[in-house]
Amino acid sequence: MQTSTYCPEDNKIRLYVGRVPHDEYLQLKKEGWTSTPKQDCDFSAAWSVRRENTAIEYSDGIIEDEDQSPQDRAADRAERFGGYLEKRENEALQLAENYDNGPNLHGYQSQAVAERSAKRHDLQASKACNQWGKAEYWQRRTAGVISNALHKSAPGVRMGRIKVIESDIRKQEQNLKEYKGKFSMWWKILDIAGTEKAFEMARQMANFSYDSLQYNHPRQDGNKQSLYSLLTDPENPITGHEAAQLWLAKHKKIEGEGRYLTHLRLRLSYENQMIEAQGGRLASVDIEPGGFIGKEQIVSVHKSPKTGRVVSVNVKIEKKEGWTYRVKGVPGADYDLLSIKTERLNPGVYRDPTDEERQAFEIWQKEDKKARASKTPKAPPLLNLTTEDAERLQAVWNEEKTSFDHEGTVKEMTQKEYSAASAGSYGRAKTVFVHAGGSILRYSYVRENLPAVAKVRRFRNSVVVLTDKPQKPAPEIVWEEPKKAGKQ
Repeated sequence: MQTSTYCPEDNKIRLYVGRVPHDEYLQLKKEGWTSTPKQDCDFSAAWSVRRENTAIEYSDGIIEDEDQSPQDRAADRAERFGGYLEKRENEALQLAENYDNGPNLHGYQSQAVAERSAKRHDLQASKACNQWGKAEYWQRRTAGVISNALHKSAPGVRMGRIKVIESDIRKQEQNLKEYKGKFSMWWKILDIAGTEKAFEMARQMANFSYDSLQYNHPRQDGNKQSLYSLLTDPENPITGHEAAQLWLAKHKKIEGEGRYLTHLRLRLSYENQMIEAQGGRLASVDIEPGGFIGKEQIVSVHKSPKTGRVVSVNVKIEKKEGWTYRVKGVPGADYDLLSIKTERLNPGVYRDPTDEERQAFEIWQKEDKKARASKTPKAPPLLNLTTEDAERLQAVWNEEKTSFDHEGTVKEMTQKEYSAASAGSYGRAKTVFVHAGGSILRYSYVRENLPAVAKVRRFRNSVVVLTDKPQKPAPEIVWEEPKKAGKQ
């Protein structure tokens, strides 16, 4: 009988169908099935809707549970590799013994015969060494199979699979929502009575909704085109209702969630149950500031905006000199913060604070905030310069401009115009720090010797003056010599 099975542990479908005709074999290979003659099954592949349909066809509509787990298959594979190892070792020993038992001298009357006999004798030694190399190869393969099976079943690795499945579910939900919205809009276009309104809505849908399919013109022969091209054909454009009919003819209505999303939810449920059986992960624990990871106290907690779970925490550690991985310095504090990713950790590493520890932590937070505020120097003021000082500062910038900058001129703008120009990550306008002498503070490593003394608005390489805001002259420290200002 032909049967098929599914294993949620490795997300694979397996076919037990025996030998198949050559054309069916090629079709299975095209779908992504892998022939597995060394295993009990005949074909295996990762789950997909299409492959599930194929498995249902072969097994009369029933996909059974897989009895053999990936760990059992890894054990069988390791045992098979062990047989290869033993076979190669025996071959190497036999060839080495034949070499030792051979004559040391080949004294035939014919030189050619003697040379051939010597080469055959030496060839046995090289074959023996080659078989030893193969034996070592199968030994490494056996160790790798066992190590891989243990790695995939580890709770931390399983937590990684859970994160990937959750991400796939969110993407599929968004795609399904967009698809259903498109389907609903095309149905509305089909029901619109007015041709002009239907045409305009169809044109907007075809223009802003990505569709890689090509369509035939309903009233004339020709090459397939996109819906937007058919709607905007200068000679014979299609109507909005015809566009809706073409789109709906090639797209099916999805009821409910669909098989792929349902499959992802079932996989997520399985992985969550398995990880709970293995002791769980710290991702499911509600962590609070003031608690402890090991012996280190948690200062701040960071949650994922998608899942709401705690993904990392900052713990207080001793001050470090220089750069250290995942360690962040706190200005004005005598400690550093170490970032720790928590989702894959064992729940036993976290401890909730006691009432006394929680109260002491709240007191420390208030005192630490006041202490750091008193030690942290104030940021330099943001200046809206007078036109005279702006031109003076512009002259300094033009004199020190790099090869990438153009010579600028003072630019007058309103607050609204400046906000529009500075919006976004790649806005043309931004605020910059300047040090004594009026030069732009380009590199962070010169701040100790050349501290920032002011902050001004900049548009490309031009000093910005806001015309609808009060203007003030620059303080004298802006025009002082950099070395003199740095010593103060």
